[in-house]
Amino acid sequence: MTRVRTPKPVSSNHNSFSHSSFDSLLKEFWIKRLSQSSTVAVFKTSDPKRLEPFLRFIKSSYDKLVGKQTISSYEVFLYRVWSGLFKASVVADRVAYEPVSLRVQSQLPAPLQLTSSQQHVRDLATALSFIDNLMNQRDGIVFVLWGLFPKKGSPQEQDALIAFLRNAIFTDSYYSKFHTIVVFTDTPEALIDDDTLKHSILIDVPPSYDSERRRIIENVAKTFGLSDNFDALVEATRGLNLHETESVVLESFFKYRKLEAKVMTAYKYDIIRKSGILDIEEPRHGFEAVGGYDIVKEFINVNVIKILRNPRKAERLGLRPPRGILLFGPPGTGKTLFARSLAKELGLPFLRLRTEKIVSKWYGETSRNIAKAIEIAEAVAPCVLFIDEIDRFGRRGHLGEHEESRRAFSILLEWLGDARRKTIVIGTTNRPEDLDEAFRRVGRFDYLIPFLYPDYQARLEILKVHTKVVRKVPLAKDVDLRIIASRTELWTGAELEELVLRAARRALREDVDVVRMKHFEEALETFRINYEQRRQQLEHYLRLAEEYTNDAEFLEKLRRSEKSRLETVKSLVEG
Repeated sequence: MTRVRTPKPVSSNHNSFSHSSFDSLLKEFWIKRLSQSSTVAVFKTSDPKRLEPFLRFIKSSYDKLVGKQTISSYEVFLYRVWSGLFKASVVADRVAYEPVSLRVQSQLPAPLQLTSSQQHVRDLATALSFIDNLMNQRDGIVFVLWGLFPKKGSPQEQDALIAFLRNAIFTDSYYSKFHTIVVFTDTPEALIDDDTLKHSILIDVPPSYDSERRRIIENVAKTFGLSDNFDALVEATRGLNLHETESVVLESFFKYRKLEAKVMTAYKYDIIRKSGILDIEEPRHGFEAVGGYDIVKEFINVNVIKILRNPRKAERLGLRPPRGILLFGPPGTGKTLFARSLAKELGLPFLRLRTEKIVSKWYGETSRNIAKAIEIAEAVAPCVLFIDEIDRFGRRGHLGEHEESRRAFSILLEWLGDARRKTIVIGTTNRPEDLDEAFRRVGRFDYLIPFLYPDYQARLEILKVHTKVVRKVPLAKDVDLRIIASRTELWTGAELEELVLRAARRALREDVDVVRMKHFEEALETFRINYEQRRQQLEHYLRLAEEYTNDAEFLEKLRRSEKSRLETVKSLVEG
């Protein structure tokens, strides 16, 4: 039997945007295998509910090969971490697993040795050797590896696996014998080197499809005689795989004797937090908690919120939903608060990238963490993903230092430019001039918005927010927030919040029930503000706004609002 054609380096990257079911991914994999792209396929998933549908699909596909006399017979083997090697068979749509054992000679001295014994194959190296021997002797060997994970400090098994996969890819006769090696893993890049992946069929399996989660929810509801709003439950479980979906639906029933969307949302958020690279929350306050910045709020309301709240009308007008905003300005001016409030205004979950957990000293782990964070965000989407200090990943002149930095940069950049991205990304930076031009391009970030020091009206509103909205601070009648706002020119929002807290602490120190004006006066004296330095920073960020802000109307409003401001600041510094 001759092989159809010589293998070539083909990698098929699939995304949840382009497929409507797991069946379509299986068919795509099989087309690649029939066309002899590779003998090795990597399915990017570890959901246990994906395994048996795959094995049933393999039986159906190989039965057809036998029926067409492409091969005379086939066998399916499964290696599970901790469990060992099994022969798998599908009978009446049920999958049976038979342990694979090898005959081993007793280690007893010859006079005491009675017979050889059977020992179940458990370690990976022995399993690989056993399958390799079978592939040299027979046709139609299907070998599935399940639950493998990278081991830092113990590379022997990983090296053996890569050698086995490469041998399967580059042994010509394995194609005509129709052998197939399939690896199921969440982290193929951590387990298999780039060159081997390049010559493999890579199938990116989404956590779940809406139709699959609906079927699980309806089955559980039918089992327990429940009826509910299944649409809300399907939405609440978005981002969970099938195993997780079934678990949380059952958990909801056993806790409350009904199916609660809030239980499923909390379960999902807990899984995201356990990843260690993302935090997730439902913001409590919208723009009412953001004092001032009326020009920015108005701009975002018109150009972002209104479009996202009216998707059908926007689509009719040819408007695509904005998917990226870059906020730049001095530290402490409320960029994070604004991002969180925007998520509340949109009614979307707020995800925060934990940059301190993303960057790793281990080779390849930073880029894997970025890829994992993107995968989670897209699974939860629509959502807001907040990336603080985004220049850590897109800084000009920094990426040439390490190959790993370039990989992380490329992954993030490619995703930001992907037209199918459903996640709204809000990035912040104190130094936009350091960002690579590719990050600032329209299509990745639609709007670059300066966040400057709050003006008088903004400071007054910030003080009100931190005494009446975010927290309730009992104020004496002699407290005049207008006077305090007038005396805090060039203060940041963070400093104004701290001013309120310091005044409250002074009231506590005196054991009184209200905060008086004298407490604010005393707190004001404890701050040391370098006004000349702040003036220079303001002028610097206004120049950057002129250079980077890509909406002329917004920029003109900003110019008008800051003109009188600079005059006030100049007199303050000179005085």
